[in-house]
Amino acid sequence: MTRIASFLRQTLIVLAACVCLPALASDQGGASGPEPLVFTVNLGNNTYLHFGLILETATPEAGHEIVVFRPKIQHEIILLLSGKDPGHLRTLPGKKELVEEIIDAANHVIHSNEKNGVKEALFTKFIIQ
Repeated sequence: MTRIASFLRQTLIVLAACVCLPALASDQGGASGPEPLVFTVNLGNNTYLHFGLILETATPEAGHEIVVFRPKIQHEIILLLSGKDPGHLRTLPGKKELVEEIIDAANHVIHSNEKNGVKEALFTKFIIQ
């Protein structure tokens, strides 16, 4: 009987630890972050750009505006990308320019600027094929 009790005690300890792991991950920023916007855009000549994007805002109000105007922001970003040169986007300066253009486009849609609107655009993935 003591072997069964010991086994049950160890099993309960392991289960308790497993239940606590998701809470620890979210406390350290693991699984609880903003959902990235994901784009797949035709750059012409059978070339595609696939990327994930997170827009960081200066204020919570701007974050709400991003949610409200998300379709229009996505539309503007797709239009912005339609004329881009894949060769230039493969370079670091090309990516940095794109970040600035995306910030400007998003702020234009929500009628803000970098001080009270979108302050940063972060790529979560960036693939040109």
